[in-house]
Amino acid sequence: MLLIETTIFYVLFGVVVAVASYLRGGATFELVATTFFWPFYLPMLLATGEDAGETLSGKPPVGNESVEERDALATAIGQVEGELDAALEGLDGWAEDVLNCEARRLVELRSAWRLQAERIRQLDRLLAEPATHDDPLAAAAADVGKARHSEEVRRENIRQLSALRKQLHGDLIGTLAWVRELVTMIHLAKFSGAPAARAEELVAQIAAAVQGLSEVSAWREEEVGVG
Repeated sequence: MLLIETTIFYVLFGVVVAVASYLRGGATFELVATTFFWPFYLPMLLATGEDAGETLSGKPPVGNESVEERDALATAIGQVEGELDAALEGLDGWAEDVLNCEARRLVELRSAWRLQAERIRQLDRLLAEPATHDDPLAAAAADVGKARHSEEVRRENIRQLSALRKQLHGDLIGTLAWVRELVTMIHLAKFSGAPAARAEELVAQIAAAVQGLSEVSAWREEEVGVG
């Protein structure tokens, strides 16, 4: 009896989250996925203020020129998500079964994009701090043996942080571009009369993009170093 009650409450809560997501700009085809996988969507709905608008719609905050890179990343993600939504909605009546199979991974992919973008923003803020540039203390350390070594290590760590930022940014943009390519292939397959299996293959490739993104995003000590 407890299992039945838990299931009922889980589904009811999922329906509430699905409706809220739809009202905040979610795609129609996502209603079923949101109902059953609402824990993945809930963090997006809990975002408030400008972050909520950016997270759910993909549109950058208006009138905030101090976050140019954040706007660019949010705009890029929003554009690709819009194109992806259009392609997936076009599967209705042709190859919609694949959506049920890949719904969870598609949600994970969208979340991974946003997490990757946020990590890039955090690195941008860190690398923009005065401590990452030359300062009086760094200049003074050049004349002291032990301090000079520490300063050299610090500079190397900053260089590696900058390289990591470049890698994360390149991987995110590359993944977004690849998904756009696959989206056009879905449209081509549909209008050229390809079998539904072709669409299922392409959607599976899109959903699998989250794996490569997560692997590159992982902090690996052997690549970054610990100074």
